[in-house]
Amino acid sequence: MNACSGGAAKLEHRNTETPETPVKLTRFLFALLLMAGLAAGPAAAQEAVPRIDEAEAIFGQALSAFEAEDYGLAARRFRFVYDSYPLHRKTTAAILMAGKALYRAGDPQAAIDLLTEFQRAYPTSSYLDEADQTIRFAREALDTREDEPIQLGIALPLGSQDAAFTQTLFNGIRLAVDQHNRQAERRVRMVFRNTNNTAVGARNAVAELAGGADVIVGPLYSEEAEAAAVAAERAGVVLVAPLATDETVSAGRRYVFQANPTITARGAQTARRAVQELGVRRVGIVAEEGNSISERMAEGFEEEARRLGADVVFYELLPGPRAWADLTERVDESALRAAEAVYMPVSGRTAQSQIERVLDGFERLGVLPRILGNSEFRDLPFRDQASDFGVLYADDFHVQESDAVRIFRQNYRQLADRDPDRLAYVGYDVTRFLLAQLVRDDREPLPAAMRAAGRYQGLGMDIDFREGNANTALFFLHYRDGRTVLEN
Repeated sequence: MNACSGGAAKLEHRNTETPETPVKLTRFLFALLLMAGLAAGPAAAQEAVPRIDEAEAIFGQALSAFEAEDYGLAARRFRFVYDSYPLHRKTTAAILMAGKALYRAGDPQAAIDLLTEFQRAYPTSSYLDEADQTIRFAREALDTREDEPIQLGIALPLGSQDAAFTQTLFNGIRLAVDQHNRQAERRVRMVFRNTNNTAVGARNAVAELAGGADVIVGPLYSEEAEAAAVAAERAGVVLVAPLATDETVSAGRRYVFQANPTITARGAQTARRAVQELGVRRVGIVAEEGNSISERMAEGFEEEARRLGADVVFYELLPGPRAWADLTERVDESALRAAEAVYMPVSGRTAQSQIERVLDGFERLGVLPRILGNSEFRDLPFRDQASDFGVLYADDFHVQESDAVRIFRQNYRQLADRDPDRLAYVGYDVTRFLLAQLVRDDREPLPAAMRAAGRYQGLGMDIDFREGNANTALFFLHYRDGRTVLEN
């Protein structure tokens, strides 16, 4: 233990080394910096890395916290030193000390993740031996914990308004944990914290769980999830928001994931399917102005369609729900006839009637473009008409009857005395996916393992993080002969 922490004081005297690979500079800029330093000699190379007084002061605070054994605070302050400033003379020392603090704070995996990246980024650093030593200690600590239960943190609201949602999601999580504990050697222990349905409550709940949890599921909504994400990222613990659709929850973060595809991603994925799979080259887009879901899906679709080389022949923003019935009067007829497909992301209580009115208008005009839609197109009562237009829609939730589904439904009825709904399947699928990554044999960091896992096929949802920390797995269904057919 002393061998791991002994470098704390002497780092203060050694931290003026020239870092070999900057955290925030591109390789090109660093190459220029390196060439300039080599041309002018070692002294010039040293001077090329600036001293930042504010960073030096915060480094001193972090070192004091480390020596006072307040390792959580130390890790956060060291991280601020290397994450909030351009390359400077304390950058490498702060990364090393942050790794040591994380290990001492009881998070050996986060220490391994950070210091392994440090070794890749700074391959000739004089701190490599100390990083190796800390990684070795951290791995030994992980080995001793292999027989300990996996700590599954759950951060959900318990207020009267959300109690039913929380209970349903939790029931799904519980069934996944029960199944795991019957089959696996390493058991799972659930630890629950109430978010109080507020941003502050969510942040505090995650901060409390982060000290011991291997992974955290929750909170429910985007506003809470965004606040929780800040705490999870700061603590270096993986958090999976099961329902949040706002891109800001996981954007730019390493440890925060969204199991529910974002709104813009749904539009982009639909455009990709239309252009790459269906061969559509000319598209029209219709969205409802002021309806953020409709607008954002349309924006995602347009951006991806144009990126893939499709021609957007019209983009109509309707002033409100009633304007869908007048679409054929608002868009020039020649543009309607030129479009091979029309993307119509509808949203709201009257979505299905809006769809029907548009299709009626197209029929009266005598045009039959391929209609592309979102999950509001699920279970349309006018299936024959939808089949005539070859309606294709993206959905984030789809249950296909199988033995596994029947067993889950039976177990859920025994637990809750009713059939499972979407939230129950989400809780089950997200937890099963996470546990599969946590018990893998390799030592790949959990965030990297989640992104490399490929497409996970759940009972009601699929999960795919290969394109980033927001799930991109969607189901595509189309209407044919009066029924819906899954294309995936």
